[in-house]
Amino acid sequence: MWSRLSLLLCVFLCQAMALELAGVEVVQLTKSPAADDLVSWEVRGAPAEWLVTDVERTPVLTITSPSGKQWERRAFLHHDCQPPVADGAPQLIGEATLQIRHTARVAGNHAWVLRSADQQELARGSLTVGAARGKRPVGMLQVSQDNPRLLAFRDGTIFIPIGPNVCWTVAPDQLGKFARHFANLAKEGGTHVRLWCASWCGQIEGEQADAYRLEQAWLLDRILALAREHGLMATVVLDNHHDMGLGKFFPYGATYQERVQRFLTATPGDQQRRRLRYVLARWGADDSIAAWELFNELDLAQPVRDAALRWAGGTSTLFKTLDADNRLLTISWAGDDWDPLAKLPAINLGQVHSYVVEWSDKLGLRKAATRDGVGMLLSAAERGMSLGKPYCFSEVGYQGTNEDNKGNDLDIQGLLLRQQAWAGFMLGGYGSGMNWWWDVYIEPKQLWSGYRGLARVLPKIDWRDRDLSPLIPNRDSPLRIIGWQSPTQALVWPQVRADTWHAHLVEGKGRPQLTRELLARVGGMKAGATYRLHYLDMLSGEERSRRELKAGADGVLDVAVLPPNLDVVIWVATVK
Repeated sequence: MWSRLSLLLCVFLCQAMALELAGVEVVQLTKSPAADDLVSWEVRGAPAEWLVTDVERTPVLTITSPSGKQWERRAFLHHDCQPPVADGAPQLIGEATLQIRHTARVAGNHAWVLRSADQQELARGSLTVGAARGKRPVGMLQVSQDNPRLLAFRDGTIFIPIGPNVCWTVAPDQLGKFARHFANLAKEGGTHVRLWCASWCGQIEGEQADAYRLEQAWLLDRILALAREHGLMATVVLDNHHDMGLGKFFPYGATYQERVQRFLTATPGDQQRRRLRYVLARWGADDSIAAWELFNELDLAQPVRDAALRWAGGTSTLFKTLDADNRLLTISWAGDDWDPLAKLPAINLGQVHSYVVEWSDKLGLRKAATRDGVGMLLSAAERGMSLGKPYCFSEVGYQGTNEDNKGNDLDIQGLLLRQQAWAGFMLGGYGSGMNWWWDVYIEPKQLWSGYRGLARVLPKIDWRDRDLSPLIPNRDSPLRIIGWQSPTQALVWPQVRADTWHAHLVEGKGRPQLTRELLARVGGMKAGATYRLHYLDMLSGEERSRRELKAGADGVLDVAVLPPNLDVVIWVATVK
């Protein structure tokens, strides 16, 4: 039993602690938010022991929506910055603070309670949320319930990622470069970029464990804000083989072997857990994030396949348990044996990386297989179609370096870029093929228009059609037929196999054109139904011509392929 003196002392200490925390204030930074807006608060008057990167030691805001659903959002350490005036990183200004972020899904009054890490109540309040602004479907992306090969918003609206990698920019003027890239892509109808947290752009890790570079976190905030401003979503890559291999702001060991042993373990260590918790506290509620990618080309960091898969399985499972928003999750792989990784239970999306190796394959063993920019993707596409999950071609283009890339130098019109952007989707992927060379190729040659036709054509199709699936590519005809088809509609690309980047750019041949009409047989249509065929320009999306045609009693539609058939895709729609 406690003595009276002990009880009095306990009461005194509790009252003293309450008085110490009485000055804690939660200030809403986001004014007049609507449903699906990202809302931020600042915790003011926080004692020094809360100003740490470990979010398990910071307060938690419990938010209750009008429907009764509860969310817990951890406060995270934040530091305001100003962009650098010269070559270098953003500069910290002012004092570090605690912030909290949340996205409210419904309009109405959302009550909140702030508690300390030891569950002591600190403050109460409410968040008033207006009706969604209705500009476009919003909310967290998920695998479509209607067409499980594709992605969709909460209301079921299909989202098709269209765009290249825009993984980073370099100083000076990093944000200005992102703004120009995003504006140029959005102007052409692009919807998505793949973004790295690289040691030189957005990676929060510092030289020492848990010593996060808050100026880089601020930079990533600004990059994601620019993406939102331009209507783009981003797949965000948390780690990469380059930084791990060189030990660039990768504080898991002084040598590569130490980093492998401490980071790429089957069971994630505490240091890695703390970083993931911080990442999710700061960015987990942000709907501009289409998906999280835990590691870029994991097999280049850990070439022992079984060990790499063990890390991927353990870390993806951990991430899913930590992510209250349950966003889509992926990891990328450099090798052709990418599908075992994609099949892991906690991985939602598969990825293929496939480059033309004409000038990088010094032994000449593989380059012949990549001289057809569409054909080189077929083998991976067949596995992707049977994966049981959405997949995409997330890195394509000519293999090389920023300083030496003969393919990019030859292909000034972006023939391969455009063909692989279309092929990535038409071969059953959930988005366009994503070209790698945004900064030294697409931007200086202004090839953003390579995504224009795709962005204008795809909205014509009802992608929520449950019967819509990718065609199995034919193999023996000079005319390759790829696309998507259901009994009521289709999108067909009759691509001349001889129309390759190599034939045109290296062999110097003109692009092949048809001199007479050919037929492409598309089965599985509705028997006897009448269809309108729209012949659409793949560069501009504009209609060149149209025809009407009736399917046979066997459901076969003999689609006329019209000369010259240069950069044409055919939209097949039921005549009502």
